[in-house]
Amino acid sequence: MTLQPNIVLVGFMGTGKSTVGREVAGRLGRPFVDTDALVAARAGLPIPQIFALHGEEAFRDLEAQVVAEVAARPGQVIATGGGALLRPENVSRLRERGRLILLTASPEVILERLSRNGLSERPLLFGALTPAERLERIRSLLRGREEAYAQADARVDTTGLTPQQVADLVMREADALERQPQRVLVRLGERTYSIFVEAGGLDRLGRLAAAALGAGDRDAARVPALVVTNPEVNRLYGGRAVASLTEAGFVPVVAEVPAGEEHKTLEQAARLYDRCVEARLDRGSPVVALGGGVIGDLAGFVAATYLRGLPFVQVPTTLLAQVDASVGGKVAVNHERAKNLIGAFHQPRLVLADVATLATLPPREFAAGMAEVIKHGVIADAEYFRFLEDEREAIAHLEEGALIRVVAGSCRIKASVVEADERESRLRMILNCGHTVGHAVEAVTGYRRFLHGEAVAIGLVAAGRLALAVGAGWSEADQERLEALLRSFRLPVRIPGLDV
Repeated sequence: MTLQPNIVLVGFMGTGKSTVGREVAGRLGRPFVDTDALVAARAGLPIPQIFALHGEEAFRDLEAQVVAEVAARPGQVIATGGGALLRPENVSRLRERGRLILLTASPEVILERLSRNGLSERPLLFGALTPAERLERIRSLLRGREEAYAQADARVDTTGLTPQQVADLVMREADALERQPQRVLVRLGERTYSIFVEAGGLDRLGRLAAAALGAGDRDAARVPALVVTNPEVNRLYGGRAVASLTEAGFVPVVAEVPAGEEHKTLEQAARLYDRCVEARLDRGSPVVALGGGVIGDLAGFVAATYLRGLPFVQVPTTLLAQVDASVGGKVAVNHERAKNLIGAFHQPRLVLADVATLATLPPREFAAGMAEVIKHGVIADAEYFRFLEDEREAIAHLEEGALIRVVAGSCRIKASVVEADERESRLRMILNCGHTVGHAVEAVTGYRRFLHGEAVAIGLVAAGRLALAVGAGWSEADQERLEALLRSFRLPVRIPGLDV
C-alpha cells in the first residue's frame, strides 16, 4: 500500500499515452512504465508478431500478467495498452494503487497521428487498406470500448494539444483526484464498516449515517440520535452536524462533555445515560461522537452499554482520533487507578473523517497526532513512511490532498491489523509500538507535561534504540530517519529532566 497513487494513462492508440507519460514522469521524478513495451520484452517479440503468431487473446493474457506486476508497485506513471481496460481484473488492479486518466482524441486525429507514426505497428488496423476503411475501423473499436473507457477516473481530450499541454492537464487532474474522498473498509464480517476520509464531508454525515444504519428502512417516525461533543467542537461544528442529521430524518439531541481526559469517567457516562433516557433512544438510535479521542471513547462506551448496545458513529475532529482512536472499536472510561481500565470492544457502524476540521486544531495537537501517523509507517509500511518524509511540508501546511492521503493511509494500516486481530490477542499489540515507554513518560509526569502523541514520539525513539541494542533488523540509518521525521513535526525525541 502506498499514499502516492500511480498515475495510469489509459485510452486508444494514438492518444499519446507513452509520450505524455514520459513527460509527466520526468516532471514528477517518478519511474515511467509502458506496459506494451514490457509485454514485447516478456514475449521477445514485437506486438504485431505476438498477434500474428499467437492471436489477440494470448496477447491479452500476457498483458494481464504484466499489469498485475506493474500495478503492485507504487509511485509510478504507467501507460497502458489501448485495450487494457477490456479485462475487469486489469481495471481493479490498476485502480487499487492508481488513478486512471483517459486520454482521448477524435477518430480523425487518431488516424492522422497513426499514419504519421507508421501503421505497421498497429495490428488491430491490419486489413484496413484505405484511409476510409481505417477510419471506420477506429470508430468501430472506439464504440466497442466505450464502456471500458468509462471506468476511468478522469479524462483529458488531447485533440489540438502538444504533449506538454496534455501533461499539464494530466497533472492537474491527478492532483484533483488525490483530493477526492477516499473510502476504507474495515472487514469484520457482519460488523464490517466504512471509513470515509474527505474534506468537507461533515455535511454528508446524515446521509452516510442513514445509509450505514438502514434508518431509511424504518417507518415514518423520525429516529432519535445522541450527539456527544465538547463545548468548543460544538461551537465549531455542532450546527452543521445537527443540520445534516436532521435533514436525513434523525432527531439529534446534543450532549456536551467538558474537554479533557479527566472527564472520561463513569460519572460523565451516567450523565449521558440520563440524556439517552430523556431523548427516548431505542436500539436503532445512534450515538454520534463528534470530537477527539476522549469524546470517542466516552460516547462509544455509552453506546456499548446503554440498552446492551446502540449503533455507534464516529466523527473524529482531531488528527489523533482520525488516524487511530476512531478505528478499531476500543471504547473505555478511566478509573482512578489507570486509564481505559473499564471498557469494551464496540465497533462503529460508520467513521467519517473530515480533514477540513483539522484546520481549527491547535498546531501542538496536530503534531501530536502525527506521532501515531509516523508509528503506522514504522510498524507496517516503509512506502508510507517515505511518503511522510517526501510530503512533510504539504502535510504541515494542511494541504487537503496530503491530509486525505495521510488519514486514509493510516486507517488502511490500522484496519488491516484490526481485521487480523480484533480483540488484541496478539498482532494488534503492534499498534502499541512506542506506547510502552510513552505511557511511562505520561505517568511519571502526571499527564501534564506531554500530550499523548508527544509521549508516543519519545516512546518510538526508545523502541528504536532498543531494536538497535538487540539487533532486530533496525539500522542506525532507520533510527536517524525516524528521529528526523519526528523533529520535522516538532515532536520531542528526548526526555530531559526525568530519572530513567
